[in-house]
Amino acid sequence: MAAPNASSEGHHVILSPYRFDANELRWLPTGEAAAKVRMSKEAAKNWRLVLGNQSVALSEIRSTSMLSPNFLILELVKQGHVGLRCEDESGLKHFVAELSKRKADYERFEQYDQSSVQSYFQYYAKLANQQNMLQDGVRTSTYNRAIVENVDDFQGKLAMDLGAGSGILSFFAVQAGAEKVYAVEASSMGEVVRLLADANAFLTKKIEVINRPVETITAAELDGKVDVLVSEPIGTFLFNERMIESYLCARDRFLKPGGKMFPNAGTLCVAPFSDSLLHWEQANKNGFWKNTNFYGIDLSAAVQRCAKEHFRQPIVDYINPECLVSKAIETRFDFMTISVESLQKIEIPFDFEISQPCLVHGLAGWFDAYFEGSNQTVVLSTAPWCSGTHWYQIRFLLEVPLAVNAGQHVEGTLKMEANSLQSYYLSIFMRIKGTDISSSAPCIDLKDPEYRFYTSANSYCPPGTAQAAGQQPASPQQYQQAHFAQTQNILPGQAFAAQCETRAPWVEATAVWGAAPQRPETAPMTNGFGPRT
Repeated sequence: MAAPNASSEGHHVILSPYRFDANELRWLPTGEAAAKVRMSKEAAKNWRLVLGNQSVALSEIRSTSMLSPNFLILELVKQGHVGLRCEDESGLKHFVAELSKRKADYERFEQYDQSSVQSYFQYYAKLANQQNMLQDGVRTSTYNRAIVENVDDFQGKLAMDLGAGSGILSFFAVQAGAEKVYAVEASSMGEVVRLLADANAFLTKKIEVINRPVETITAAELDGKVDVLVSEPIGTFLFNERMIESYLCARDRFLKPGGKMFPNAGTLCVAPFSDSLLHWEQANKNGFWKNTNFYGIDLSAAVQRCAKEHFRQPIVDYINPECLVSKAIETRFDFMTISVESLQKIEIPFDFEISQPCLVHGLAGWFDAYFEGSNQTVVLSTAPWCSGTHWYQIRFLLEVPLAVNAGQHVEGTLKMEANSLQSYYLSIFMRIKGTDISSSAPCIDLKDPEYRFYTSANSYCPPGTAQAAGQQPASPQQYQQAHFAQTQNILPGQAFAAQCETRAPWVEATAVWGAAPQRPETAPMTNGFGPRT
């Protein structure tokens, strides 16, 4: 299979162009010669439909339909309806299948599992979940600075806020001087955007809410293309939820040439880590299945499977920077230029020089988002040494760690493959350079994380982060007790007392965190910022 960033040519057919005669109410030949029609993709670009000498972006194809087995009708944004006749019925069938697949890959909601899509929109339609994101002070204040401090990019301009949520970025855009903002929100939260805009006189006439996915919006609904796109399309490890693909779709269809994007780039950062306690926790979560007499049943045959399930989960929590055993490598993704297709498969090769003798337990990851405006450059960082956000950081564990000496190199590859659940499956291969000693994590499900910040008494909290949340917990003790009892093989009633003896400072530090509503597809237990997968 060709790499997603390579040049490619798809199946081609010979088609004769037709036009629809409104007087005769039938399709008639245009008189033009039959031409080769194919799918084509230049390196690092989106797939395009090539009709003879004409190239059409997938974003310009509104619909396809088959009038008969040898007659295809395309609805194009600029040309309207175009008829194409083919003598090779089998060839046309294969071509239409490929066109439909490429278009579905581009217009993402058509390809996703519908229960995932429904759960996604239901989650973001709840004010409690919007509140969790708004109360992430790093996130909200950074976006505010990025927008209001780049007045030249907003003053008197036409803007679009993709995935508007509560509308906060739309409102910031108006505060920065935008003449009009299209607040695109597919969930019922669009009603709240309108409610808040109408309740604030300076916003009322500046905000137009479009309450459906951006992929379904037509150019006729807008007052021309927009000068600037704003969005918060970011999930854990940058790409989870695959919202960035919709951001790129909006760029292709609605952003003026030379227009601005906020954010305009993101950087994935990965580094090896050593954390024996975390690895021990995960390895010992199979304790229940070691029971050899559960109502007369031996459960131990499931021990190995249970262990593999836990190691398949990414760990989402805050990382103590002292756990990192090498400098991070960074991979930049330029949202102004990357294609939707390039995000279907992502490969990040690495070569780390290890700074100390240790067991390498896996890869740690985080991201930075860049707002490179005309007046200011603002960076939103989720690095371990920065104040905590509701994205936390993430870790991918090796079931079998690597024993490495200081100065040795660990090389390998992190691979990400998009799936229909609006997320990615990841795999990691790591090897001590110059040896045959290696380890791997063949399948990690990015959509099924463990939010360890709230499930483990041993989780780390960056200085000042807990106090910034300003919320009260529901009852962290119940989660602490359950986890501690599971890993220590003691009775649940004894767990919290034992924990307090060994880790009382953690209890005090987390006393200001609040439990967030559970997200339907992951149901994690989290801190006061709430889950963001």
